[in-house]
Amino acid sequence: MEYPQFLVIDASSYELDGHPIAIAWSLTDGTIKSTLIQPEENWTVWDSGLEDLHGMTEEILIQSGEPVWEAVKELEFDCEHPYYLVQDAERTMELLERMYDAYDKEPASDLIGIHEWHPSETEERYQIMEDLRSDLELSPYRCEDNVRLMLEMWVRVNDAEHHD
Repeated sequence: MEYPQFLVIDASSYELDGHPIAIAWSLTDGTIKSTLIQPEENWTVWDSGLEDLHGMTEEILIQSGEPVWEAVKELEFDCEHPYYLVQDAERTMELLERMYDAYDKEPASDLIGIHEWHPSETEERYQIMEDLRSDLELSPYRCEDNVRLMLEMWVRVNDAEHHD
């Protein structure tokens, strides 16, 4: 089975000036890849209140994160479609653009938000997500878990369509 590709980027803050700290995406075979992102020198916004939720500190990112451009090159190499499916297209694009802006580049892929690829209404979709998250024991604060969640949602929608 070939899957669409999903993308999630975690940020240093919920604020607009937050920067990417981790990125995860899926391949067309359903494999999930992820990496921590080493902050650029001018990426200084950090919400220490989120550290307990996502388990990251600035020190971890500096020591273990991949340089931004390396993460971007790997994402582009793996992209087999001209788009990624995402939960929040606007916020994900802001963070993706911040990664590309660090090297005066433009994102090469379009983003399609969940409301466009998942047929259910917002409240129903939210409940499906929460039920799946609980069943699969996924964290809402880890980008790779959120990619897995979207993959599972897509599979269930497509299984239901094939059985109707």
